[in-house]
This record gives sequence, C-alpha cells and structure tokens, in this order.
Amino acid sequence: MSGIFSKMTLKTRQNTITRHQQFKLFLSIMAAFAILFLTLGVIIFNLFQSSTYRSIDKDIREQVISIKKQPKFTKRAVPDPHDPNHMIDQNKKPEPKAPFQASILVFDNSGKLLNKSSLGNRYSVLKNIKLRKKNVNLKQTIVVNKMNFRSVLIKVSSKNHNPMYAGHYVLIMQNIDTQIQAIKNFEEILAITFFIFWIIALVISYFLARINMLPIVKSWKQQTEFVNDAAHELRTPLTIIQGKLEYMLTKPKQTILDEAEAISVSLDEVNRLNSLTNNLLVLARSDSATTKYEFQLTTPAFFLKDPIEPFKDIINSQSKVFQINLRHQPTMLLDRDKIKQLLIILLDNATKYTPKNGTIRIYDQVEGSKYQFIISDTGIGISDADKKKIFGRFYRVDKSRNTNSGGHGLGLAIAKQIVDLHHGHIFVRDNLPQGSEFVVELPIKHN
Repeated sequence: MSGIFSKMTLKTRQNTITRHQQFKLFLSIMAAFAILFLTLGVIIFNLFQSSTYRSIDKDIREQVISIKKQPKFTKRAVPDPHDPNHMIDQNKKPEPKAPFQASILVFDNSGKLLNKSSLGNRYSVLKNIKLRKKNVNLKQTIVVNKMNFRSVLIKVSSKNHNPMYAGHYVLIMQNIDTQIQAIKNFEEILAITFFIFWIIALVISYFLARINMLPIVKSWKQQTEFVNDAAHELRTPLTIIQGKLEYMLTKPKQTILDEAEAISVSLDEVNRLNSLTNNLLVLARSDSATTKYEFQLTTPAFFLKDPIEPFKDIINSQSKVFQINLRHQPTMLLDRDKIKQLLIILLDNATKYTPKNGTIRIYDQVEGSKYQFIISDTGIGISDADKKKIFGRFYRVDKSRNTNSGGHGLGLAIAKQIVDLHHGHIFVRDNLPQGSEFVVELPIKHN
C-alpha cells in the first residue's frame, strides 16, 4: 500500500514540476514576443514619423529656396485686363504667395507684421504670433489655436529681388494637422495589429512549445522512473544481505557450516546486485553514447553459433525441447559481440519462461532487405497491453515470477538498445497456439 502511495505521490510531483516548467517556458516566450513586437513597433512607428516629417521639411525647404531666389521685377505700367482705362502700378510690392496649407508671415526688424492683407482669413488665427529672432533657421512644431504647424524663421537678404522680403524676417508655417492625424491613426492601427499578431504568436508558440516539450517531458519522466525503480531494485537485495549479516552477528559461536544457508542467500543477492549494476552500467553508457561498437561485415554463422551452443545443454537438462532451424547467410554490418549479447538475453528469457516439456525454437528468414531471426517459446505468452511496454526499463509482465527467476526487467531494454543502434527492429508476437515469439530484424548489406 505504501509503495502504491509513494508512486502516486511521485507521479503527482512529476506532473506539478512539468506544469511549472511549461508555465515558465510559456512566460518566457510571452516576454520574448512582447519585447520583439514592441521593438519592431517602435522602429516602424519612428520610421513612419520620420518619413512624414522629412516630407514636410522638404516642402518648407523648397519654399525657403523660392523666397531667397525671387525673380527680378521690372518696373513699368501696364493696362489692367479687367479695366482698360486703369493702369496697374508695377512699383507696388508683390504679395507673398504660399502653397496650399502653408502661410508666410513677413516681419520687419521691430516685429511688425507687414503682410496682413495677403493672409486673408488666416490672419485671425495667426495674428498673435510674435517675432522671435533667436529662432532663425530653427525648425519647430508649434500649436496655434489648437492647430499644428511646422515652421521655420529665416532672415532674407536686403538684396532680395522681392521688396516685400528684402531685409525682413520671413516665417514660413505649414499646417500639419492632417499629417499628425495620420501619424495617430497609424499608431493606433500599428498597436492593434501588433497586439493581434502577438496573441496569434502566443497561441502558436504555446502549441509548438507543448509539442517540443513532449519528448523532453517524456525523457525526464523516464529518467525519474528509472532512478526510482533502480533504487527500489537495489534496496531489496541490500535489505536481505543486511538482515542475514545482522542475524549471523547474533550467533558469533556458530560455524560457517551452521550458517551456510544465510551465507548462500547473501551470495545470491550479491550476484543479483552485480548483475543489476552491470546492466545499469550498460544502459547508462548507451544513453551517454560512450559505448563503443565495432561494426564489421559478417554472416549469421559467425554470431549465432557461439551463443546457441551453451543453451543446448541448459535447455536439455531442464527437460525442454530446443529446435534450431537456421538456413540463411546474408552479409550484414554488425557488432558481433553485441548481437551475441542480444541473443543470450532472448534465449535466457525463453528458457526461464518455458515450462517443463515445452519447446524453444530459433529460426531465421529473409524479408526483402531485412534478415530476421526469431526465438519462440511455448510459455504463457504476453498480452497485447504488455507487448507495448515489455521493452521498457524495469518493466515486468509478472513481477513475482521475474523476482523468483532473478530478473530485473532490464534485459529486453538492453536488447532493444542494441537493435536500435544497428538500425534494426525488435518486436514480440504470439506463438500460436501458445507462447511468444521475439523477432529481431536487421538490415542486409548489399554489394
């Protein structure tokens, strides 16, 4: 009961840690996307704003050039086309002409506005503007009666051909309400657009993060379960050995012969520990890719014969039938020692779980570009649910039977690692009418 509770507590803790890690990852992604979109938005907005003001300043600059380079005026009288009897006096100073949305204010040195008449209706808006000589050649954005203007004040040379400008201060003002409203609209659209795309990016990144986290979470869970199961497996033999040694300490006058049973049990548990630690070391080296494989071209005759021979006597001594039917000799690129280890694991399993008078059979076949060798037994078989998990570490179909037989649930995990590193495939299927068949599939090397 305590073991079940311990596993449930561990699983709950694993799920909590996993959710916490996913939440932290999601927060990091949110912050990263927020910074990215905010930076991108600021850059785009500044570029748009700078481009707008450059366009305005360009128009003002053209007006400044136009004012400073006025054409030469000829003083003469010509008939008025609307009134032939009236003559136009060419000595009259020409009024300043400003393009649409622009106004030109001409001041004398004392700050008096000289062109009230040419301003028309705009005079009521601009009449309160004063001359500030310190702002000469300085571009400014000013607000007059809730209207926004881009302005520049210039001092016109006294040699200017237009007497209205000559020697005076000219303030060029261009209304930019339309541009400012466009900038505000662009800012709002940009903010809404980036917010929408930020939400979309978060949703997509959330699902991508979950997908990418799945193998990490799975690996982390497997590692945690592996450590927990390994600790459990190590604890059992250590507890037995400790108990036997403590028992023998209570009888110091007993001879070795008297305590032969306790010593034998302790030695059996030491052997179990040795086997377990060796298997754990094999798996650890394989996980860290430190195991060295020596691949070479070979045929089944060079890696199947040596492991099979010792099992003949073992199987016959247990009153079981051993059938060998190996006919094919394709060329393969393998590590012969590792394949021998794989075969020993499978034959050992078949021997353990085949009852007296049962049959163990090994045979081979070629399927396309794959070579298969199959080890079958007539044991109790394996359920479909267990077939999906049997190659997992520390997994046992029948835990009590595995314990009695000295297994730890690591043999098939090691077998699968060996086959995977040979780019092969291993699976289990039913051996009708009774038992199981382990099929090892390895790639054939074609010349």
